[in-house]
Amino acid sequence: MRRSERALRTLCRTTLKGLDLDLPLDVTQLCERYGERRGRPIRLIAHPLPAGVPNGIWLAATDADYFFHQAHTSRLHRDQIVIHEFGHLIAGHQILGEVSAQGLDALTQDESTAALRRTCYSDDAEWEAEMLASLILGWAEDASTGVGSTAAHDELRGLQRLLGGHRGWL
Repeated sequence: MRRSERALRTLCRTTLKGLDLDLPLDVTQLCERYGERRGRPIRLIAHPLPAGVPNGIWLAATDADYFFHQAHTSRLHRDQIVIHEFGHLIAGHQILGEVSAQGLDALTQDESTAALRRTCYSDDAEWEAEMLASLILGWAEDASTGVGSTAAHDELRGLQRLLGGHRGWL
């Protein structure tokens, strides 16, 4: 059952609140901070994904969550792929059972390609992940328009936020 846009906005705000993310948005920082908060790392892995499979895959292993993304793409597209997979994660859309990191390493190319081809979500799950990604990217863009980049110095950073420099961001 598809969640409402309002429910997804609430989920997104709750998930991102307190992560103290910099602007412009860095997807590596997003995944690191969220992984630290929940005590389970998110690892980003560039992989030359074969034709006929999605550009990104989330795989929950026993030691971490792995976001595989197409290696042969632009940084902007990579960021969109990763944030889409992040949307699946926070929405709880896991479709594959957990595997061990050793199990990932042991897969042959043919086995991994076959596993990726079986990976698919319902239309509702895809819509939710895409909506969550759009919310995150939209909020980050709105906030970046107001401030540009987050100050590197902690005191300036706090002042920047106090003065509303992260308008639209959490």
